[in-house]
Amino acid sequence: MSEVPYTLHIWPSKWNLQSLDPTCLAAVMYLQLTIPGKFRVAECTDPDKSSNGKSIASPSSKASGATDIDASLSASQKAQRTAWYAHTEANIGDLVSHMFYGIDSNFWGLTNPTLANEMPIPQKYYVPGRIRETYKPRLEASGLWSLPAVEQEKKSPFAKAEKKQEDHKSTFARVFEREKILEKARTTLSIYARLLEGKQFLFGNSITSLDVYLAAHILLLADPPFPDSVLQAHLLESYPGLVDHARRVQAEVARAPPYERVAASTPSVRSLLPFGRSSTETNVPDADDLRFRRMRWAWIAFAATLATYHIVQSKITIVISDSTDEEEAEEAEGEGRRREERRRERRRERRREEEGERRRERKR
Repeated sequence: MSEVPYTLHIWPSKWNLQSLDPTCLAAVMYLQLTIPGKFRVAECTDPDKSSNGKSIASPSSKASGATDIDASLSASQKAQRTAWYAHTEANIGDLVSHMFYGIDSNFWGLTNPTLANEMPIPQKYYVPGRIRETYKPRLEASGLWSLPAVEQEKKSPFAKAEKKQEDHKSTFARVFEREKILEKARTTLSIYARLLEGKQFLFGNSITSLDVYLAAHILLLADPPFPDSVLQAHLLESYPGLVDHARRVQAEVARAPPYERVAASTPSVRSLLPFGRSSTETNVPDADDLRFRRMRWAWIAFAATLATYHIVQSKITIVISDSTDEEEAEEAEGEGRRREERRRERRRERRREEEGERRRERKR
């Protein structure tokens, strides 16, 4: 295949979408429309394997030979487009994050296993949870961090009564919380439904980068098989116009030539180590790279320390056990000797008594 000038590092494809991340999905669709056939995609979940160490796509409209799909916009419309970018990310982006990370059942039933399945060891055991923690403050601030579906059982003499009361409280809390989230979703989605009313795309009959960005978020709300799909069902039933718009963008993108995919490398034990990388990798590590490497070294040190501690403790247990067995055997042997000595003493005492009795009998 001919050499392509750009390589886009993205989160992996999933659910018949080019990526499971809205920014990455928007980037791929955008480049398919602006520089078709001039880029390739490298699916990546290990930050060390991406060109910038973050696995985050960042499309550029200034790529050589790119088609400007926003060329038909006036200066005023371009300013509006920029504002809508921010609004989409802050509002619909929060709804996407809520579905993937804010709902307990969705995270443990879909997001965590999906990410873990794509990651090497040991990242698969802690990176999904770490990613979720980065979303938590933002979702809590916007009221989109859901309560856990199951409350821990309290231990008390009245556990049944207390658990029943807590179940009622948590049920009401979750119902209220869900309605609050749906109301927020209605408010946000209605804005875009009105913006699209009577039009094929947001600024008329021509697709723009804003259409691509919005569609990427709507597709990730509409297509994944969420265990808790209340918001997804609400989108599909109440806002079919937004879903149709996202499908139109998908259809426009599908007309572009397919892009080249870079085969993902197989994770190995060597990938855990910060040295031994290819000599062609010349990226200067930034603050995130250094923090990630420190965390990896900390994990390796912790694992080594834990293994060493386990081995030492096993040996100590064996030595102590052997020493204890020897002491018990010696003590048992000494006790046996003492018992035998007491029996002999009693027999001698009885013989002396019998001898004395016989002497008295002879004297009489």
